[in-house]
Amino acid sequence: MKSKEEILAKYYTTDADGLPEISADGLLKAMEEYRDATEGAAFNAARQNAGDKLLYANFSDYREALKKEPLEPSENEKVKFVADSIVEQFLPSDPTAQHFSFQFRTEGKEYTARYIRNVQGYWEYESFI
Repeated sequence: MKSKEEILAKYYTTDADGLPEISADGLLKAMEEYRDATEGAAFNAARQNAGDKLLYANFSDYREALKKEPLEPSENEKVKFVADSIVEQFLPSDPTAQHFSFQFRTEGKEYTARYIRNVQGYWEYESFI
């Protein structure tokens, strides 16, 4: 990988007095080149494996994967997110309770979230109706 100085040297010019200078556009290009180089080096240092083969063959494949639109969460994931964010308001006062549910409305729909107490005694989202 090139050093910062090597990358910057490509973008320096000399002014009328013979002094080295770098334009704002040149500095921006140098910064982008350095960022790309360091991201590539970091990628190669921490390549992700998917079993016995690499998840991404090279850095450009990885960058293309980042540009893709994220998957839309499922209805269950959306309901779980909302329910988990408000569950504290509905916790049962009975310490022996093993199940409870509560209703809420989101995105114009009514849902009932069901929770169950896990082995450690914490409430976990189970499902929705």
